[in-house]
Amino acid sequence: MLKISREVDLGLLLLVDLARSNELVGLKEWAEKRGLPYRYLSKVAVRLKKAGLLKSKEGREGGYRLGKTAKRIKIGEVIEVLEGPIAPVSCMRGMKCACSDYCGHKGLMVKLTEVVEKQLGEVSLEDLC
Repeated sequence: MLKISREVDLGLLLLVDLARSNELVGLKEWAEKRGLPYRYLSKVAVRLKKAGLLKSKEGREGGYRLGKTAKRIKIGEVIEVLEGPIAPVSCMRGMKCACSDYCGHKGLMVKLTEVVEKQLGEVSLEDLC
């Protein structure tokens, strides 16, 4: 089963809201209004900012806004920033696999990954708005 992490879920919620509002959004107020954990969300926001997906302004009138247009932010990019490369099995994450000598499904996992990456690379944040 493929699973989206809590970080990606929160990151996408924030990015979609920012794309819809097109204004500076105070992270603490945003998190409180939605009943989401501010401290955890702020760590997600920092990672998104480092990747150029968010910009911030300090001060009383500050907040976060998108670092690029919603059309240019692809969902696959958000996932990679927050979770790393898509890799459904441990051997695709660089881990040693005891089954590598006789594994019959690694090829399928590689193809699955390619399909998922392609699809996520085509869906933009704008498509979710």
